[in-house]
Amino acid sequence: MTQTDYLWFCQLSSDGEFIGTRAKPPRKPTLEYVSSLIETAAEMGFSSLLTATNYHSELENYTAATAALARTRGAGLLIAVRPGMFHPAMYAKMVSTLENLFPGRVRVNIVTGSSPAENAMYGDNEAHTLRYERTREFMTILRQLWDGPSPSSYKSDLYQFENAVLEPKPTNRIPLYFGGASEAAQRIAVELADVYLLWGEKREMTLERLEKMKALEREYGRTLRYGLRCHVVVRETEAEAVAAAERLISRVDPKVRSAFENSYQNVDSTGQQRQIDMLRDSLERGDFWVEPHLWAGVGMARSGVGVALVGDPQQIAAKLEDYRTLGIDTFILSGYPHLEECRRFGELVMPLLTGKTGEARAIFTDSVAPVS
Repeated sequence: MTQTDYLWFCQLSSDGEFIGTRAKPPRKPTLEYVSSLIETAAEMGFSSLLTATNYHSELENYTAATAALARTRGAGLLIAVRPGMFHPAMYAKMVSTLENLFPGRVRVNIVTGSSPAENAMYGDNEAHTLRYERTREFMTILRQLWDGPSPSSYKSDLYQFENAVLEPKPTNRIPLYFGGASEAAQRIAVELADVYLLWGEKREMTLERLEKMKALEREYGRTLRYGLRCHVVVRETEAEAVAAAERLISRVDPKVRSAFENSYQNVDSTGQQRQIDMLRDSLERGDFWVEPHLWAGVGMARSGVGVALVGDPQQIAAKLEDYRTLGIDTFILSGYPHLEECRRFGELVMPLLTGKTGEARAIFTDSVAPVS
């Protein structure tokens, strides 16, 4: 079985204990904080951290990633990019440069876009179908320039360049991560991605998606790795975890919630719509539970993935192990605030996942008390 890969989330906006408040959370996304988050994740056993790309982040992710990689060691970064923001030939050079400067620490997550309104903030007004065709060509060109000979040329209705030279090549193969629930997204993933990402959903929904992807793998003659993007709330007991989850959304401002409800009208992402539907279904039942230990409350005040794994360490480890039995071997997790929750997961759950539960005891003997 492929070795399981655990990633954390690199918060590029203000961070705090509550989501959905009108005021920004108190902890600013300084370089010092972002760097401490990366170093903590490495210490806790995470291989990399995802930097999201959206107009609402306080820091632009490529610039922040470059600065943070230069300041830290150990864990790498999975840098998200929207194809509408860069010409792929230029972006290929940018990422190759980063990989040469920080070998083995750079991965790329391709984001087609979830909302026409948000895309328009970047000056991107393309329709859903064309965005996916652009994504396919963007990924094709990255691979061509990273892995193929130089000079290299390309010509289509969307992109053109002649005799592009990309030297030196990346020192390591740069993996491409990609997600999307539409058929167009699934076909692009099977054709060009290394890791296909799913957001947390009901078990039967996840299994259905994976079965469709396996059929496409046979059609295209390729094999992918599969990843899950999800939040997590873990505490020493289940009751404490549930209380912590409820506390996280206990200060959601009605105006913030109303803005999210209004934004649902403009969503044209299949995956985002599935998250919205799960939240609405759970609210109709009178709670936020999608299934045991899968909680949709995060969606009250956050776009993108809106569910969290909630439970004690054994329950969270069992839930992740169940996903592994379905064929998922990559997990991108997050929690609020990200630094403390990273350490909490690393100390409570990671030993159960890695089998390192019997390590050295504290430095004292039965006859000598520890220093207070």
